[in-house]
Amino acid sequence: MKSRSELTRRQLLHTALAAPVVSAVARQSDALAAAPASAVPQAPPAASHLHSPLYARLSVKTFINAYGTLTTLSGSLMPPEVAQAMEEASKQFVQIHDLQARVGARLAELTGAEAAFVTAGAAAGMCLSACAVTAGDDPVKMEQLPDLTGMKSEFIIQKVHRTAYDRAFRIVGVKMIEVETAEDVRRAINPRTAALAIILSHNQLGHKVELEEMIALAHGAGLPLILDAAAEVPPAENLSKFVKMGADLVMFSGGKNLRGPQCSGLLLGRKDLIAKAYANSSPHNRFARIAKVGKEEIVGLLTAVELFLKRDDAAERRKHHATLERVAERLKGAPTVITEFITNDDYSHSPRLSVQWNEEKTGVSLNQMMDRLLNGDPPIVATDMTTYRPNWTRGIGIFPYNLRPGEEIIVADRVTQILTTGK
Repeated sequence: MKSRSELTRRQLLHTALAAPVVSAVARQSDALAAAPASAVPQAPPAASHLHSPLYARLSVKTFINAYGTLTTLSGSLMPPEVAQAMEEASKQFVQIHDLQARVGARLAELTGAEAAFVTAGAAAGMCLSACAVTAGDDPVKMEQLPDLTGMKSEFIIQKVHRTAYDRAFRIVGVKMIEVETAEDVRRAINPRTAALAIILSHNQLGHKVELEEMIALAHGAGLPLILDAAAEVPPAENLSKFVKMGADLVMFSGGKNLRGPQCSGLLLGRKDLIAKAYANSSPHNRFARIAKVGKEEIVGLLTAVELFLKRDDAAERRKHHATLERVAERLKGAPTVITEFITNDDYSHSPRLSVQWNEEKTGVSLNQMMDRLLNGDPPIVATDMTTYRPNWTRGIGIFPYNLRPGEEIIVADRVTQILTTGK
């Protein structure tokens, strides 16, 4: 069977998610999220929480997010404390340089990095890192970007780490030099090399040189190691782990599991390189001014990081598992269904549930399941596990991070309905 393509960030812009609001679904108390799997309600709760007058006026459909923190799915939902901090920040004028310095110092204290500041997302952090290791804080060179004539201009990166996202490096003018082995890295290093780069993500599997060795290779040649760790939290310890390992510049997304503002990111690392990155950043009138971050995002991300570091990762993981166990329990008896937990090969090892069924016996293909979830009432976004990495043989993936209490029951019941009635 040829499966439906994964809902990529761009594809989602062209789906039914842009249609008018057509439904509202149920809410359940927060107690359900922490309840054991055995505490499965017999019917979905009845209070609406998806209806939004704002989005209704714009004819934009809201949905249950059983997939994850994709940018095209609008990231994650901010805790009330973050939204409140952003609202408070919006009511006064401040000097952005002063705010970034104070917030950066606090973020460095929280993460153990030498220095840090808030960016307009992880991709902005990648761009600014490239600025830092090429033009640095030299006014003449900064004005010259993205023309790297006379500057170091090459990044060494493992072939399996090449993605569309490394465009954030390339827009600065950097040339990506692909390697596969440690020996390849050694041979590729030359006077034009500005940095070694590595990606940590479940989408970049099969690399031959691990982070620790890449750091050693970079430092052995007197070069910095730039690490894109956009989605590599939880666990919270990763906010400190990579700089402690010796990564020189590390970027995280603020709008994923940190649950900060969607257009925010965290760049941290060596003090001298952070200063050079910031010299190229807004509000300076330099190459990366286009990646502007406002006082609301700066304060919001700091609040999100403080909350995140107070969180009990083990308890959160148990809660996520319990959510997925309730889905599995609710699906017992659904036609031909089997469920299983799957692991992820990234640093965060987040829990996921694979839901599989006999397509021939039920008459429901994977394509049809995905379409009917997406276009049903309520709309539900899950993932096609045959296109996810690591690849699964069949079925849909239910991810718990963005499921609000009670939504897991709605998802399970909708899957059962589709398999039972075909609709």
